[in-house]
Amino acid sequence: MYEAREQLDILKELQGYSQVEASKIEGTFEYDVLASNSIEFAKSEVELEQIYKASFADTSWGKYLTMITEQYGVLRKAATNAIVVLTIKGTKGKTIPAGSLFCTMDGLRFATDEDAVIGSDGFVNIKATAVEAGSEGNAAPETISSIPISIPGVESVTNTEAAYDGFDEESDDDLRDRYLFKVRTPATSGNPYDYMKWALEVEGVGQVKVISLWAGPGTVKVIVIDADNKTASPELVQAVYEHIESSRPIGATVTVTSPEPFPVDISATIDGSVDAEAVRADVNAFFRANGFDLKKVTLARIGKILMDTGLVNDYENLTLNGQSASVHISDEQLPVCGVVSLNVIS
Repeated sequence: MYEAREQLDILKELQGYSQVEASKIEGTFEYDVLASNSIEFAKSEVELEQIYKASFADTSWGKYLTMITEQYGVLRKAATNAIVVLTIKGTKGKTIPAGSLFCTMDGLRFATDEDAVIGSDGFVNIKATAVEAGSEGNAAPETISSIPISIPGVESVTNTEAAYDGFDEESDDDLRDRYLFKVRTPATSGNPYDYMKWALEVEGVGQVKVISLWAGPGTVKVIVIDADNKTASPELVQAVYEHIESSRPIGATVTVTSPEPFPVDISATIDGSVDAEAVRADVNAFFRANGFDLKKVTLARIGKILMDTGLVNDYENLTLNGQSASVHISDEQLPVCGVVSLNVIS
C-alpha cells in the first residue's frame, strides 16, 4: 500500500540531492527554498495516498466506492420515503385531494398518496408518504398532528401507528459487502446466490436467507428482514417479490416472507442493581445484530449480557420463556426481548 511521506523526510531527501556547498540549517536561503517545495510535495504525497485508497473497494469511500461498484452492476441503494396511515377528522363528504400536506410539530412533512373522502362517521384513513427520504421520516405514533396549509373540511389529523419503511441511503460498508458478495460468489443461472443478490438490490432490505426446494421441485423461499434488522413490512416484502419475479429464471415458484417477531421473556434473580429496561435494551441490541442468524437463544448468552452491564455481581434462577433451557428459533422467527423480570437478592 502506498503511504505518503512526511514533509520533513522529503526536505531531508531534497537537501541530500543538493550539490551547493552552503549551510543547510533553518533560515538559510537553501533551506527556505527546499522547505517551501517540500511542503507542496508533501501535499501531493497525501493526494497520491488518497488516490490509491479510492481505487480499491476495500479502502474506497463515498462517490469513489459508488463508481467502483457500478462497474459491476452493484448500485448504491437510495434513501427511501417513510409510509404512514393518517387518521383525519372532518366534515362528512369532504374530499381530501392527493398531495395534501400534514406534518409533525418539528416540521416533518407527509403528503397523501391519493384522493380520499371523509366518511359518514367524520373520519377517513389515508396512506401518506414522507416528503423527505430517510429514516428521520419514521415518525412515532401520535406525532403527526399539524396541518400546515388549511384544507376545507379538515379539523384534525393524527397517526395511530408509527411511520415505517423510511431508510437512509446505503452505507459504504453495506455497499462494499454487496459488491464483494457479487464478485466473490458464483451467482448464476438462478442459484441461491442469485436470489440473495436480487433481494439485496431492493431498497430497505438488510439481510436475506434462501431456502431451495422448500416445498418441492422448482420452489424457492426467500426470507428477508429490513435494513434496521427488523421484520420487513408487507410493502417491502412485496417489493422484493416483484423484483425477483422480474429477474428469476422461467419455471421457478418464488415465495418471499419475513420472520415474525418472537418474544423471549427473561426472568432471573440477581445480585445487583441493574434496571430491567436497561437489560431489555441490551438484549434487543444483541438480537438486532445477530437475531436473523440465531438458531437458539441460550442461557449463557443472556447471562453474559446481564454480567456485561457491570451492575450485576451474580445471578441465579435464570429462565427464558419460563424454562431453564435454551429457546430455539426457526427461520420464520425473529427474536425480540419480551418481559424482563429481575428479582434482586436482598
